[in-house]
Amino acid sequence: MLVLFAITCLLSTPALAQIQPFSDQYILNLYQMNPAVAGTERYAPLTFNTRQQWIGFGGAPTTQSVTYHTRLRAKGMYYTNRGFRNKGKNSFGKIGLGGGFFNYSYGSVSQTGIHLDYAYHVSLNTGRLAFGLAPSIFQYRLNKFGGLVFANPNEPLLSDSSYTGSLFYIDFNAGMHYYSDQCYAGISVIQLTGSQVKFGDYVFPDEENPYRNPDLSSSVYAYAGYYFDINREIRIEPMALIKYHPDNGFRFDLNATFHYKNVFLAGAGYQWKEEFTAFAGVRLDNFAIQYLFEIPTTKNLYRFTSHMIQITFNLGQPIE
Repeated sequence: MLVLFAITCLLSTPALAQIQPFSDQYILNLYQMNPAVAGTERYAPLTFNTRQQWIGFGGAPTTQSVTYHTRLRAKGMYYTNRGFRNKGKNSFGKIGLGGGFFNYSYGSVSQTGIHLDYAYHVSLNTGRLAFGLAPSIFQYRLNKFGGLVFANPNEPLLSDSSYTGSLFYIDFNAGMHYYSDQCYAGISVIQLTGSQVKFGDYVFPDEENPYRNPDLSSSVYAYAGYYFDINREIRIEPMALIKYHPDNGFRFDLNATFHYKNVFLAGAGYQWKEEFTAFAGVRLDNFAIQYLFEIPTTKNLYRFTSHMIQITFNLGQPIE
C-alpha cells in the first residue's frame, strides 16, 4: 500500500503528497486501513474499488483495489444488544482471514501488489477485540523518466529516458480493532519496516534524509466512532481519526455518516490540510454501491476534484 515516490525529488510539477492512498479509503472500507478488521462484518464482503484523483491534473494518481475478508466458524455465533453470545462450543468465530490486490500509479511511478490478512478476535465486555497482521508483497516500477526531475540529473542510469526498472518489496501491516453494536476504535501501522528505493547508484532516501520517501515510510492511524440511534431506522455515526507520517507529521480527519435502515447511507468529512469529502451509498440485498467525491483544499490542487466508486458483494449468510 503505497503513495507518491515523486513528491520531493521526482515531479517537475509541484504538488502536495497524500499518504497511503489505499488506507485513506477507510471511509467506505475500514479494512483497507487495518488488517484487524478482517472478520468483523456480518457478511463476507468482496469489494471492488476504483479512484481517480485530481481530475484534470496531468499524471494524477489512480488506484484500483479488490479486497475480501471473512470469519471462520462464524455460523454458530449471534449478536444481541448486550454483546456476542455463543451458540455452541468453539463457535465464536475467533479467526478472521482476508486479502487483497492493489494497483497504484502516478505519472511514471506505479505499484502493484497483494496482501494477506489474519485477525484473532476475543470477547471484551459487550464487544470484541481483534488483533491483525498482514504481510504484503508489491512491485515498485518506474516506467519511464520523461518529465521527471531527479536530485542528481547526471546519474548515468537516470539519463536514459527509455529505462524501465522495477523492485520487489515485502512489508507488514498490523493493527488492533475493538467493535460492538454501539462503537468501534482501533490503531494500525501501515508498512512497518520501511525501505529505500535504489536503482543503480541512485538511492532514495539517502543517509541524510532517511525518512523522505513517502512511499515506503510507516504510517500510523488511530480512530474511533460511535453509533447514535435516533430511532429504530436511523443512525448517526460520527468518527474521528488521527494519522501520523514522517513527511507530513500529525493530521486528523472528522467524518459523519447518516444511516437509514441499513440500506442507505450518506455523509461528509474533512481531512485537515487535505480535502473535503462527501459520499453516499445504497444497499440492495447483498449488493452495495457507494460513491465518494473529494475536493482538495491545498492551493496547488483546489481546482481538481477526485472521485471514487466502490462496489461490494456481501457473500454468505448474515451473522445474526
